[in-house]
Amino acid sequence: MSRKSMVAFFPFVVVTVMPLVGCVVQPGGEKVDAEAVGQAQFEINILNGLRPEALLAGGDLAKGPLSLDAMSSSARAAIEAPTAEGNRARLFLKYAVGCALGPGQGLSFTWTDGLGRVHQEDYEGEVGLAPAWQEAPLDEAGQQWVSACLGARTNRYGRVVDISMRGSAEGLGAVDDAERKEFPYEEGAFWGNLFAPEPYLRSCHDPANVDRARDVARDCAAGLAGEGDQDCGIMEIMGPCATQCEELGADLYHPGCAAPQSGVPSGGKTEYVITVFLP
Repeated sequence: MSRKSMVAFFPFVVVTVMPLVGCVVQPGGEKVDAEAVGQAQFEINILNGLRPEALLAGGDLAKGPLSLDAMSSSARAAIEAPTAEGNRARLFLKYAVGCALGPGQGLSFTWTDGLGRVHQEDYEGEVGLAPAWQEAPLDEAGQQWVSACLGARTNRYGRVVDISMRGSAEGLGAVDDAERKEFPYEEGAFWGNLFAPEPYLRSCHDPANVDRARDVARDCAAGLAGEGDQDCGIMEIMGPCATQCEELGADLYHPGCAAPQSGVPSGGKTEYVITVFLP
């Protein structure tokens, strides 16, 4: 799968979580119609805008195939609920489908709001980090890849920002010269497991590009300016990537980062890491 096939239609207003219905806010503050968000500026990137409060809404989705008929009753009830919790579950599910499944795969269902109106949801696969999830429970490797992708696509403000995701997963593909040129700033890396009995998510940043990240409304790796490295929902901000991860390789991603029980990579690491570069 080429990276050019990863272009995604991911408007962040997929459910009524945000106060701005029908438009999105770009980093410069400009409001644009949600219908236009899918027109990515480059054919080599992916959009993100998952809000931190939705990161723990996956529940037990990983325990079964990613199909409506195979979901547990609790998971199905969560995504069909006409509540704020239901909104978060649907937002999580939309991004999880996009991260896990590939082109041609997807999930469709309906839910009914408190006024009796029926809503149709059609979530399409894009990246293909765990395509087998459509037929079988999500294995541990898939859980970590999807979690890293969800972390990379999280935005504290729910804003849609172009990012370049890189890593060793087959679905991420190779980085070509055009992508290196258009996305020259390393923001940092993301890893974890949101489906584990004790879910966790971590991020680190490149100190040289902190100002650039904040300029484009990305601070879930760098932390808030002037307020220390404040965590982003469940996402624990670990500081500079040099203290947590192996060095960038020739393909411009960190091949491993510190596992939960270790302070540095030498104490144990995970290879399920997504490194993000910014325009």
